Amino acid sequence: MKKYVEIKGYSDDFIPQHIFECGQCFRFAPQPDGSYTIIAKGRVINVSHNQDCIVLKNTTDNDVADIWYDYFDLGTDYSKIKMTLSVDKHLNESVKFGNGIRILNQDLWECIISFIISANNNIPRIQGIVERLCQTYGNEIKAFDNTYFSFPDAERLVNIKKDDLSFLRAGYRDSYIIDAIQKVSNGEVSLEGIKELNTNEAKNQLLKIKGIGNKVADCILLFGNGRRETFPVDVWIKRSMGTLYSEEMKDLSVHDFARTKFGELAGYAQQYLFYYMRENSSGGSKNG
Repeated sequence: MKKYVEIKGYSDDFIPQHIFECGQCFRFAPQPDGSYTIIAKGRVINVSHNQDCIVLKNTTDNDVADIWYDYFDLGTDYSKIKMTLSVDKHLNESVKFGNGIRILNQDLWECIISFIISANNNIPRIQGIVERLCQTYGNEIKAFDNTYFSFPDAERLVNIKKDDLSFLRAGYRDSYIIDAIQKVSNGEVSLEGIKELNTNEAKNQLLKIKGIGNKVADCILLFGNGRRETFPVDVWIKRSMGTLYSEEMKDLSVHDFARTKFGELAGYAQQYLFYYMRENSSGGSKNG
């Protein structure tokens, strides 16, 4: 295997720290050299950025074309998105702060389980729970002289019971994980079907799963289903939107106002706001 692949043409539209530390994914590890090692799509790669060049280690040109180009959303012009959003004086500073963010196109099933786990949780604990699940039920992946584990699909988990998950230390979320496994495995919630539905219909499908409310469903749609018009609302977003847009929102909910104001770019606006607010809040706990 070729040791690394370089992708040229990206300057400040791709910063690994911004991408992996903005709360959209959980299977990453920062390295001393500033790079990030990630586990996704059944593979392990190391990601870094040098001037206008993305460097992906432990991959091939074919995998870059077939997997990573889409995963990192490299076909989207983030310079144009940032220029459009920065016209809003309230968003301008957030966009500058998180200028290297790209929204990942993650696996839908992994997002469902990961964001069920994320509810009322902090990122280190989420990562620990997800990793224990993968180490027990995932497949081994050898990379960088270490052993990693893939995220297990629903079929691999179909026969486990709630008591089998006590080792995760996920608390009440165990029953939600089991419900997701059962409903996806028996077809009540179809992963392929969700991809064919409009956004509201797709969200209603996800809401059938216990433990998935509006915020978690919107996160799953944004990060695992490419629905960039979704706008997840958590405590950080509610607080910032209430402060920045109180006069404009009037009687609208934060979610409805954001969808109207930002339209198809609502998901991007959410990520810039979320990352800025969380990173610049004193005593922030970095909740998922």
